[in-house]
Amino acid sequence: MLVDKMKQFGYTESETKIYLSLVENGSMTGYEVSKKSGVPRSKVYNYLETLVKKGVVLVNKSEPKIYSAISTEEFVSMLKQTTFEDIHYLDHHLSNIKSKENDALLWQLENMEAVQHKILYIIEHAKESLYIQIWEDSLSPAIIQALTQAEARLQVFVCILFSKGGHYSLPFKRFYTHGFENEKIKDMGGSWINLISDDSIVLFGTLEHNCDVIWTHNLAMLILAKEYVKHDAYTLKIIQEHGDKLSQAYGNDFEGIRKIF
Repeated sequence: MLVDKMKQFGYTESETKIYLSLVENGSMTGYEVSKKSGVPRSKVYNYLETLVKKGVVLVNKSEPKIYSAISTEEFVSMLKQTTFEDIHYLDHHLSNIKSKENDALLWQLENMEAVQHKILYIIEHAKESLYIQIWEDSLSPAIIQALTQAEARLQVFVCILFSKGGHYSLPFKRFYTHGFENEKIKDMGGSWINLISDDSIVLFGTLEHNCDVIWTHNLAMLILAKEYVKHDAYTLKIIQEHGDKLSQAYGNDFEGIRKIF
């Protein structure tokens, strides 16, 4: 796992072994590094030279050459700085490239990690409005934080929260608790996500069993998805303000309302 993560930052398996050996054992000669790390002696000096150039290994100027590694704290700090500079560079240059959008196409996301990333991105980049139906078990800490910031940032913000266990807790005030999850699960077959931002992008789909979520700029999909959230909000607002009268007319769980056939 550690080797795989290091590869993401440009360090080979052998370089990682050498660095860790130096951290764990202290200063060593190239021969000793080879023995401790398991990297062949014929290759260890080339890897050590590369690590010296990267700034994570130090070497003295006398003979025999002694190698030492910077601390793990300094190494992580260096990675953070380098990563930040790289991201800043990409952000600056890529933001000037305008992508061509095909409004008619639907794009599918087939795993929860991709869905979570897309949800977070859409929420964080909402500039004018945000409409969302979301289930409690889909709320990662990052998504909760993004929603909290969006609620404070946006005048048009409508959030419908669903919970199988009746746990309706968010660190902001503007959200509706649904309360009729059992009936919705019967209708939909499980939990789902519905998210619309700035009247320009919609993400919608089911999350249980086979994750099947799409996102699009398609105008028809945007209108339908947005009206779905607004309809829920209208209904829940009426129930909040006139719950007693509605219970008398349609039953404690408003089951009479659902009798439309």
